[in-house]
Amino acid sequence: MDIVQALLGEHGALYAQFDYLEEAIPRQSLSALQAQADVLAAALQSHARLEDELLFASLEPILGAGSPELLGMRMMHEDIDRGLESCRAATDDAGAQGDLLGVIGLARQHFLGEEQVLFPLAQARIPHATRDALGAEWAARRGVSAG
Repeated sequence: MDIVQALLGEHGALYAQFDYLEEAIPRQSLSALQAQADVLAAALQSHARLEDELLFASLEPILGAGSPELLGMRMMHEDIDRGLESCRAATDDAGAQGDLLGVIGLARQHFLGEEQVLFPLAQARIPHATRDALGAEWAARRGVSAG
């Protein structure tokens, strides 16, 4: 399995979670919002870790560690983490709602950047066999069968 396809599949699952949350957030209490932030954090941080360790690490020798594409994506991971932490530390519903909606908006923007820029770069510059090997590593870490 190609790592790009695996990560795109994760985007699809996360988009469904974003859609649900955007609908549900206005009706939730502070404690429910913070619980939702914990669930979303687990999913997004796991996804980001795999991106960093598998795809981004494979692109660094090609693009350079200081490439704007990689730096921008990593900075967005940090911004998303800060937004989630802010939501978990919020003391009122409105603050938590704003933080969680902000995280979702930033994650959508981040995914779009990957889908339009980084993933096509990976498909053009990382050999197919390497992408498949990375996909196999993704499957092993996720505990799923890729064959």
